[in-house]
Amino acid sequence: MQPGSHSGRTYVVTGAASGIGAATTRWLRGQGGRVVTSDLHDADVIADLATERGRRALIEGVARIADRIDGVVANAGGGPVETMLALNFFGAVATVEGLRPMLAGDAPRAVVVSSVSSLGPFDDRLVAACLAGDEAAALTAEQEAIAAGKNALDLYGSAKHALNRWCRREAVTPQWAGRGAVLNAIAFGVVETPAAAWILNDAGARDQMKQMAPLAGANPAKADQAAALIGWCVSPENSLMCGQVLFADGGIECLARGDARW
Repeated sequence: MQPGSHSGRTYVVTGAASGIGAATTRWLRGQGGRVVTSDLHDADVIADLATERGRRALIEGVARIADRIDGVVANAGGGPVETMLALNFFGAVATVEGLRPMLAGDAPRAVVVSSVSSLGPFDDRLVAACLAGDEAAALTAEQEAIAAGKNALDLYGSAKHALNRWCRREAVTPQWAGRGAVLNAIAFGVVETPAAAWILNDAGARDQMKQMAPLAGANPAKADQAAALIGWCVSPENSLMCGQVLFADGGIECLARGDARW
């Protein structure tokens, strides 16, 4: 990446108060970019993206701060089991779709942050409702899945699976690629953040990670490493990659899916 390639560019980063979002904010600012941050606290725009009100607050808050933007990083995610779909799918989609009209300049870019959890078993009904844009049906299906014993990781994986597919579908449309706006997803493995502490502090889970992720199992990724990849994806240099789901996971996806699809 050319030094100063982010100078003069304005970005929006959600989930910016900690973890990957905070690291991405630091990285972009270190490269000369201007960053408008959003989170539940300690941010320029306070917004709960699991709610319609919060999504409106994000768009309106960004519009008050910047008249145009060059890039969006839809990073906000995780959360309690009851809001897995509302935040991790509908909140992410509302972020990039709601801010898309503000994307301007010569190199508009957007990234949605996904997860290697998207490779796991997913709930067809949940995913179908997400891709249909029917949040009410998705939340009803989510409540029924919880009652049937599905846990947070099950729902999280379904939400991220749907997000990957949404990205693949939308990135090549006239609204995105047709106007030169680049949209991609990055599916991270385990990254050293507060949200991943329950894995990193468990000896059994760490041993399992060593087997699953040959490159990064013994040394999980740092948030700054994740930020650098996000930074490239929203940079002007990323001019050809469109609708891709980048698995930055130390080899988990490669071992899980192998080479048969090729």
